[in-house]
Amino acid sequence: MKYDVIVAGAGPAGATAAKILGEAGISTLVLDKSTFPRDKPCGGGISARAMQRFPYLRAALARIPVNWVPKIYFESPAGFALDYHCADPLYLMVRRCEFDNLLFEIARPNVEFKASALIRKVSVDSEGVTVTADVCGEPRQYRVNILIGCDGANSVVARACGLRTGAARDEYAIDMMEETPYEALDLAERDRMYVYYGFQGRFGYGYIFPKANHINLGAGCKLDEYLAGFRGSHYRHHESFVEKRLADTIVKGKSDRKNFRAFPLPISGPLARTYTDRVLLCGDAGGFVNAFTAEGIYYAMVTGELAATAAILALRAKNFSQRYLQRYEQAWKEELGVDLEKSVTIQRILRQDISRVDRLVQEASRNRPLADLLARYATGAVSYNSFKKSLLLRALPLYAQERARELLFHR
Repeated sequence: MKYDVIVAGAGPAGATAAKILGEAGISTLVLDKSTFPRDKPCGGGISARAMQRFPYLRAALARIPVNWVPKIYFESPAGFALDYHCADPLYLMVRRCEFDNLLFEIARPNVEFKASALIRKVSVDSEGVTVTADVCGEPRQYRVNILIGCDGANSVVARACGLRTGAARDEYAIDMMEETPYEALDLAERDRMYVYYGFQGRFGYGYIFPKANHINLGAGCKLDEYLAGFRGSHYRHHESFVEKRLADTIVKGKSDRKNFRAFPLPISGPLARTYTDRVLLCGDAGGFVNAFTAEGIYYAMVTGELAATAAILALRAKNFSQRYLQRYEQAWKEELGVDLEKSVTIQRILRQDISRVDRLVQEASRNRPLADLLARYATGAVSYNSFKKSLLLRALPLYAQERARELLFHR
């Protein structure tokens, strides 16, 4: 069968792209290395704004266990704490094995799908894209007009097309997490998420996310720091994080190593270019992860939708050049560009001086409007521009102090 589009990867980006393409009547083949439902290591937190951006989600989510969280606890590296309670849900907690399968099932009726399909090679010429894959262990070759790469942080598509060229250790973080049933590792309050800034004295983070029936907890740091200090002992560091939470009586029970995973996250912002002739990149494959919050699901779904829309326009125009496809990048920059760019800036500033988090959390603990702003920005409910504007209004002395520190010490 002849396809117009191949979507490489059926996670949130790929499933969202496939949904748009299939509903538009575009002949689409989805390739994924796994059979669904499949496990996906991830914190599994989604900003509540996804409900407004993707209205169909609200009804669909009734089919899987979900947990809406209205409370958030922040702790700074020096131990300053902020416990915030919002009248509305801030974050939606899901298991990725269930959420990703839900998105896949929504898209599945209108597209072709081949599982256990590992892409080995991609080549682009003036007439089309050739994708070579091992499908259930057998070599297959497909010829299409457009390829949408949604194949994750280690994207074969991005590397094959020359869109990702940098060293992984400089561009990625490692998230080390455990997702365990409450019967084994329980949480006293299942309506509160916990965020701990700092990791082993460095910039990084720890978190506890309460799912409907599971606890998800872990920590993350830059890949270069992980390789220098934690490789080979990463579970021991995870255990140390869990032991501290046990001592704080926030959790009770026992960590289960068989539920422990470590996975890469691109945290250097979107790639310099997320398109080329006949190819578009979405989600982690394109670097669409918030470098401050480490959230990627929302950005994956948005870029998946925008890439599918750009592909449909290209097919109708019969123009697959990078010049024509640059409208995809223009679209995501208009919707997401500032937030993603500034998240990298915030990460850089905090890496230079992590004590900034101490001062922000301490100030927010005695300034309710600032606490509200921090909680909403950290969960993706407000944009960077809104955050900065409100910060100027609600905490001008703190903002001026931090700007002065940056200019004086970190030129």
